[in-house]
Amino acid sequence: MLKEQDTPAPSESSTGSPPRAKIGDAGETASGGPRWLARLKSLLAPKLIVTIVVGTVIVQAMLLGYYRLAGGATADAEAVSGGEVTLGQFQFEASPHEVGRVQAARFHLHLALLPDIEELARLRLKQRQFRVQQDIEQLMRQAHSGDFDDPSLTELKRQLQEQVNETLGIRAVSEVIITDLELEQSPMPESDAEAAAQPANTLPWRHGDSEG
Repeated sequence: MLKEQDTPAPSESSTGSPPRAKIGDAGETASGGPRWLARLKSLLAPKLIVTIVVGTVIVQAMLLGYYRLAGGATADAEAVSGGEVTLGQFQFEASPHEVGRVQAARFHLHLALLPDIEELARLRLKQRQFRVQQDIEQLMRQAHSGDFDDPSLTELKRQLQEQVNETLGIRAVSEVIITDLELEQSPMPESDAEAAAQPANTLPWRHGDSEG
């Protein structure tokens, strides 16, 4: 009597049925849902980084612009190269009762700062810019016409240097520089003008006059 041979159970591949979905360690399925999400994140990550960088640059530029407007551009003490600063334009007007050749003067005032305390001096100038301007204008009201007779303006510069140092509370100014000086002089009296116009009543010098 023939024995029936054991036939193997039909496999899933032989029957044509689809394979079962496998579950990975991270819970990903064959449908690819988490893979699609990971791919989306990988695509968005560079854009997010670029957006953050651009936003940071814009914010820094805005802060820098605000600082310049609030602290630098509007300050009267405008920084110049070489340790010098410009305080602005000032003017002098002589008293109506004062006798002098110079009746009015206009000039630009600059300061050369000591290099050892230049940073502190610039800070004090920004903090006390209006006091410095006020004290200089007061000094100009106390000045005299003769202060502008000196071509080098030595005495006037000395007074300005002492006044600025006193206002700042530190010895910060090494030199006062005056540029674009414009002087308005009083008209010459008629008697002096006539005397200047008349020729001198002296004979011209000739060679040999001094010889014995």
